[in-house]
Amino acid sequence: MNMKLVSLLGLALLATAPATAASSCLQIGQIWSWNAPDNKTLIVEDNWHQKWKLSLMATCINLSFKERVGFQSIGGFGGLTCLSKGDNVLVRNPGFPQRCPITSIVPYTPQMEAADKATAAAKKAQGN
Repeated sequence: MNMKLVSLLGLALLATAPATAASSCLQIGQIWSWNAPDNKTLIVEDNWHQKWKLSLMATCINLSFKERVGFQSIGGFGGLTCLSKGDNVLVRNPGFPQRCPITSIVPYTPQMEAADKATAAAKKAQGN
């Protein structure tokens, strides 16, 4: 009897393992933090510290100065929904809420991060 119980517990653990592993998409309910390098880009980090780069369709007013943003998925609901092209970043500005459509979402690799830092440093050195 104990062997059956141990086997069942082992199977249950194996069945839940993929749910705790890093996701291949950015799930709305798993967003840990975000940073806006400019008003058209968000770098979002999930609970597993995977980073994603979101490009927005147009300028999202004062995005880089916001303390909070929201995310809205058009195709689904709930925290397990993955963000994708066409979903929205929601920003509350005084007097009107703003929806900023996502045009692309890609994994933000260490190489991309290094290139972005180098570009920012070069702009700063030029005084821009």
